[in-house]
Amino acid sequence: MFISIGIGLAAAPNLKQSGSKLCLSCHQDDASRFNKSLVHSPVKQDDCVVCHNPHTARYQFMLPQEAADLCFSCHMGEKQKFSQSAYVHTAVQQGQCTGCHDPHSSNNEYLQQKTGKDLCYSCHQQEEFEQEAVHFPVAAGECLTCHDPHASEFKSQLRDSPEQLCFNCHDAQDAAFNRAHNQYPVSKSNCLMCHAAHTSSVSNPVLANALSLPYVHVPFGKKMCDSCHVSSDASDPLRLRAAPTELCYRCHSSMKNQMSSQPYVHVPVKDGLCVNCHAPHASENEHLLLRTGKELCADCHPDSMKKLEASYAHNPAAQGQCMKCHRPHDSQNDGLLISESIAVCETCHESQGQFTHPVGKDTIDPRNQRIVTCVSCHDAHGTEYEYVLLADRERDLCIQCHKMATH
Repeated sequence: MFISIGIGLAAAPNLKQSGSKLCLSCHQDDASRFNKSLVHSPVKQDDCVVCHNPHTARYQFMLPQEAADLCFSCHMGEKQKFSQSAYVHTAVQQGQCTGCHDPHSSNNEYLQQKTGKDLCYSCHQQEEFEQEAVHFPVAAGECLTCHDPHASEFKSQLRDSPEQLCFNCHDAQDAAFNRAHNQYPVSKSNCLMCHAAHTSSVSNPVLANALSLPYVHVPFGKKMCDSCHVSSDASDPLRLRAAPTELCYRCHSSMKNQMSSQPYVHVPVKDGLCVNCHAPHASENEHLLLRTGKELCADCHPDSMKKLEASYAHNPAAQGQCMKCHRPHDSQNDGLLISESIAVCETCHESQGQFTHPVGKDTIDPRNQRIVTCVSCHDAHGTEYEYVLLADRERDLCIQCHKMATH
């Protein structure tokens, strides 16, 4: 009892020194990190233990919490802002506050590790922003003119919608601006449908200076706006000259003829919604696609994309190579496959049909009276079963066709 009382009443050990002086008695090499022109408040107050545990911790640098959680314990307003924003900077999402900010002191505003574009280029490849034609804010290293460094309601952390952001600098009433746009009223349009936000690699110098996207629709590149739109002096100048399908087929008539002879046509094509997949003016992507790979297909095929999150996913689908199996516009085959179902699989799995379950015209699926193919047992996108099977291969898959004998 006397021992326990003695321990309970024992005075706290006297520290040899207080605050950061005690810490720096060992961490002498770090002293220069704390005396720059702008100092983090806990450092300025000699309160190292606000962020570091002096004895033991679960996290690197003796932090009592994950680094981001520690920052948010003081910067609670920022945490709330980020959690409510639609688009958040990757570094913020990953809790890498110190990727941009020095936790102790800095000679730069907001304790930034570097300033301007040099900070951004710590992660973003500088070469991508150094083509011949460069947007002025990019050339000046003023990334934050257009982007919020943390979070925003707009894609790419833009400070405003593209329709509004560009006109913070560009005057829609300027005569030169209107001449460049053939007198069409574009002030309410999304500038990024035609222009690159950072740099342009287009070989045509006129288009490059206008920061055109790399792939350009021929009429747009030749400033033949009135080949698709009514004239700029019309009462509604951005109106199309014809329905979208008819308009596209005026130039792409061979595609129309081809698709009319095919039994299977992609629904957007059939409905004349070419612009669901293709940009009408310019694009970052070949064939004027709005996006590439599975990102383009995901807009209309969310169920197929969901399957790719399963434990086992078909490799081409997981890699976004939809066109390895499907045609984008039309096909002779169901599912817009590039060839007959079994033949599609054999382009990669050359020998499978020779030693596995019988497939082909001589083998009929009793469930639907159709030919047994690879997808009778496998899913083309993804499942929770090994080999992308539709059910467990030990029994459940087999008894879907091979019913158990009863006695």
